[in-house]
Amino acid sequence: MSFSQKPAPYVTVLLTGLLGLALSGCSPAEPPAPGSASASQSPSDTASATPTPTVSASPSGPSASSIPSSAPASPSTKTAKLTVFYVAVDNQEGVSGPKIGCGDTLVATETGPVEFTNQVEAAINALLKDDSSTHGESGLKNAVAASNLKFKSSTVKGDQVTVNLTGTVMSGGTCDDPRIIEQLKYTAKVAAGVGSARILVNGSAIEDLLSQK
Repeated sequence: MSFSQKPAPYVTVLLTGLLGLALSGCSPAEPPAPGSASASQSPSDTASATPTPTVSASPSGPSASSIPSSAPASPSTKTAKLTVFYVAVDNQEGVSGPKIGCGDTLVATETGPVEFTNQVEAAINALLKDDSSTHGESGLKNAVAASNLKFKSSTVKGDQVTVNLTGTVMSGGTCDDPRIIEQLKYTAKVAAGVGSARILVNGSAIEDLLSQK
């Protein structure tokens, strides 16, 4: 006679419970929800990962070197000899030059080298500042020496130079009038490189002033 042994009911229940626990521990973990941040990433890490745009400042205007200068250019300085005219009285022998009346002749003379910016001004001043009425052995006369004149300005228009003087004109007589006038005119027009000259004293033509004396 054989006997079959059945497990006790409480053993079956215990095995069933253990099997359920084992199966629950092997189930896969749920994936994180989309868009959720990883636990290992801090908010500061997220901010540092975002690039910050840079803005370059545009120039507000032209640089100082590109602004043209409004200052006018200064006139250039030259150094040269000047031509000044004196008078050979009574048509001296061997003297050639322009005839100016009373038998007189104008003679061109040269100064030493002079530095200037306006050649007309420099030449006229050389004549006006010469206080000698005669010049040594040459016998040349300076009829302008008796006058008290100063240079004011000069302008060139076309083939004529106009010289403005201030002061007083003094003449020694009828023959001195053309001497004074022509000494000034020839000295001015040769300096300006033109064909004619006009001399004004205090705004009036020098011929008009001398005719009143």
